[in-house]
Amino acid sequence: MDSIIEKVYKPALKQYYPSGLKEMQGIADGAEVTLDDVILLNSRYDLARLGDTPGTKPLSVGNGAVNGDDISNECTGAVFYQAATTSGDMIAAQNWDMSARLWENDCIIYLEVHPDESENKPSLFVVTEAGQLGRSGMNSAGMGVTANSLMCTDDYIPVPYQDSDGAHHDVPIKPILPISMLRRMILESNHFSEAMTCAYNFPRHVSNNVIVSTAEGFGMSLEVTPNRIYKVYRQIDDNYVVHTNHFVHPAFLARSDVRCIYPGGSSWFRLQRFEQSIRPAAQKGQLSTERLIESFSDHMSYPEGLCVHPDRNPVDAVIGHLPGYPFRSNSATVACVMYNLSKTEITVCKGPPCQGQFQTFKLDGPKGNRLGSQKPSDDIQRPEHP
Repeated sequence: MDSIIEKVYKPALKQYYPSGLKEMQGIADGAEVTLDDVILLNSRYDLARLGDTPGTKPLSVGNGAVNGDDISNECTGAVFYQAATTSGDMIAAQNWDMSARLWENDCIIYLEVHPDESENKPSLFVVTEAGQLGRSGMNSAGMGVTANSLMCTDDYIPVPYQDSDGAHHDVPIKPILPISMLRRMILESNHFSEAMTCAYNFPRHVSNNVIVSTAEGFGMSLEVTPNRIYKVYRQIDDNYVVHTNHFVHPAFLARSDVRCIYPGGSSWFRLQRFEQSIRPAAQKGQLSTERLIESFSDHMSYPEGLCVHPDRNPVDAVIGHLPGYPFRSNSATVACVMYNLSKTEITVCKGPPCQGQFQTFKLDGPKGNRLGSQKPSDDIQRPEHP
């Protein structure tokens, strides 16, 4: 992986996102690790997906290696329009599913960023992993970002490599950014159009879904592949957009030259299961924070469903023996977050929403007061978990 960091990611960060590179250098200096270590951490999503063919076990390119933490990264994301919620607010929300160790080892952080006035950027609140620039978040301009893993056959290794059969693949090298930078760069945008321009121009080599929304009353899902962006809008009578880990845009599904390779699992039912739970309330404008938490706490297919709990023995008896099967890990919902874009408030817990302690934070702009924590929301009713 060393060659990808040195020849692909570093040049791209210098060219497209120098402030992000400086921030990574600051993290490296503070943690007393190398800059390459921090870039590796921020590009783990991308590197964990690279194999002889997209979606197979991670391929070692150079001297580096990536563990499987990001391979089974899933997530359920959504945005709810004002007409759906009891408060009349725009809300972006997400269950972040990841390696359980992030929750159990207390590696999830709530990060606030207040740029200097000279930078002309909004303030940010991001939910992320220690050392990473962002996973999901919102800014003081009322714009929110959540994300979901995607995989397709267009994903590729961005440097020349030799596969397990000994065949050489002469891939031209060009500057490409880790996909997590897209989420952070969108959050640094001052308005929705700027964010869309950022997405259009973002160089990448893997797929990802990004849900972008604004307090102005609009949201959309971007199914990003290395070569195209498929724009998923709400159905005209729906007051929400929901996305999990498979492509849903008809134009992608109609193609014969590319296909989704996400390995089935809970993504095939999570979208419908979540929509089944929230749709009646959303249609009547009765979707509350408590109702959202209840829906995110659904335990159908326990321990792997909407609300994911650690499985201490993640072995599939039926297909676990198959060559290259990398997709099971000891996963959990490591955070559940609801971004109130209208009020620039964040309600978030670490761990599965059925048992996590929710807190509410307020985000102000660069000239305003800094982030203020309110009391944990102990009065929120949660379903019992198995």
